[in-house]
Amino acid sequence: MVRRKVSKNKKRKLVMFSLFLVLVCFMVFYIWIFNYTNLLFKDLEKLKREEAKLLTQNRLVAIEIDRLARADRIKQIASSEMDMWTPTPESLAVIISSRKD
Repeated sequence: MVRRKVSKNKKRKLVMFSLFLVLVCFMVFYIWIFNYTNLLFKDLEKLKREEAKLLTQNRLVAIEIDRLARADRIKQIASSEMDMWTPTPESLAVIISSRKD
């Protein structure tokens, strides 16, 4: 009978130890997931800041392209730096013939 009590006591200790071990494993897993989500959140915030910076740069480049592509600016550079000039408009004469073949 004493042997049975010791056996039950060992079983109880084994069950308690197993439950404790499972609890510790769940806690470690929870901390790992929490840490991983924090790292992902930091990376996401960093990418959002970089996206905002790139969007701003893209807008500035689009404005610069619009400024450089203006017709009056191109005409001024062509005339002053490349010695180009605007030709005079030519007159076009259209003759309509009424002869029949």
